[in-house]
Amino acid sequence: MSTTPTIMVQQNDSVTNDPIEGPNGPVFLTDIDAVAQIIYTTLRLLLGEWWENLTIGFPLFQSLIGASGAPTNQAGVMLIIQQTILGCPYVQRIVDFTFYNNTATAASTFRANVQTPFGTIIVTNAPGSSAQVISQ
Repeated sequence: MSTTPTIMVQQNDSVTNDPIEGPNGPVFLTDIDAVAQIIYTTLRLLLGEWWENLTIGFPLFQSLIGASGAPTNQAGVMLIIQQTILGCPYVQRIVDFTFYNNTATAASTFRANVQTPFGTIIVTNAPGSSAQVISQ
């Protein structure tokens, strides 16, 4: 008999990203919702920003700032986004990934369908907003 792996994290506020405290203490997320929050947090966290583990986060300054919108750089950006998502716990694979770069506005968007043991998560990013993660 196999056991489904379970992961639990404290829920963060969607606006401030601060941990949520309920009337009886911390509010927790489990399984697919926990993985979704971890992906969301990892994409928003800059590489080297968290003092306890300097190896996690998105390498914005190390890899992306100053890169042109040339096709070879776009391929690199897509790879970095995918590697960041794949580095999150319980992420098995990225089923589908689309990336669009608007050269007129220098804005990029992406959408990734991420497979976990708990189900599929859709990760999106739109200009002017944070990454969004939706568990299905």
